[in-house]
Amino acid sequence: MTFGPKHYVPALKLKTGEKDALAILSSATKQSITPILQVVERIGTKPIDKHIETAFKKIQPAVAGLPRFFIDPVEIAPAGAVAAKAVFNGCRSLGVPFTPVVGLSRPPDLTNAAMQAVGRSGLAVRLTRADFEGGTLASSFTAYLATHSISAAATDLIVDLGPVEDMIADGIATLAESFIASVPHLARWKTLTLLGSAFPKSMRHVDRDSHGYVDRAEWVAWRDHFRKAGPSLSRPPTFGDWGIQHPAGVETFDPVKMQASAAIRYATDSKWLLIKGRGTRKMSPAKQMPGLAAQLATGQLRKAFAGAHHCAACALIVAAANGAPKLGSLTKWRQIGTAHHITTTVEAIQNLHAP
Repeated sequence: MTFGPKHYVPALKLKTGEKDALAILSSATKQSITPILQVVERIGTKPIDKHIETAFKKIQPAVAGLPRFFIDPVEIAPAGAVAAKAVFNGCRSLGVPFTPVVGLSRPPDLTNAAMQAVGRSGLAVRLTRADFEGGTLASSFTAYLATHSISAAATDLIVDLGPVEDMIADGIATLAESFIASVPHLARWKTLTLLGSAFPKSMRHVDRDSHGYVDRAEWVAWRDHFRKAGPSLSRPPTFGDWGIQHPAGVETFDPVKMQASAAIRYATDSKWLLIKGRGTRKMSPAKQMPGLAAQLATGQLRKAFAGAHHCAACALIVAAANGAPKLGSLTKWRQIGTAHHITTTVEAIQNLHAP
């Protein structure tokens, strides 16, 4: 269950929209991805077992058909090893190979919990921007591997740039190249993934009842600099991103104090098209989404639309534009946007590597 630069590694929060997005992907698309699934941060006083139970609702159809998936409990690290073990135990019942994710700066008990959960799919180590910028990666990483008896050949390595929405593609490439060059034993790792996110943290820069485009800078950086080995890169990494969500997520969103806007997030070849309506307090998303969908499917933005037959998500966009019911919630549009993004990215990667 190894992979290379023809594969895709999307990082997704274990939330309803994202899980539903995985569930509607085609079988071929699912075979071309290995997602990083991340249990979201616990906000408030909800018991940790109930929080994890929520994360695993509707997960079976999401992971069915995947070659395997990464599972990362980093956001619930404050709850300790007991929570991490509960997450790994939940994965065991799914019948799909999974790979626990660990990191250098996490408490040792979390690494131990992951090591105990390792099966045939091995372990993954996630190196963060802070790990690289600390200046001691070579020594700290080598010591970490030795302490936990981790073999590079049996381990997936994820180089996580984190949010890069304020950087252009060339800057992202320069940053990533310097990080990758500092990784010990680069050629030995089971897989090597370069992960980053250029998606904006909010849609504030797009006016209401308007639209705008945002560069998929992390994708362009990988496409133009990393998909093939070169003089300065002995091993091309697999591409990974956060889809249509900033890594910080919206877990701290308070609907009482804050207002969301009806919106469509739609991936094109090198940009995201963001179509923004109005605040949902003034007008429900159910009333707004048919009009926004029509702009994309048949209206002024139709040149950006891939067509109803492109994927299940695009078929739902056409249905919404035609007034079909039950397609008006923000969660439903997270499903639609995420599924389209994943399908578009898989197709783009495969086209790059086509003979």
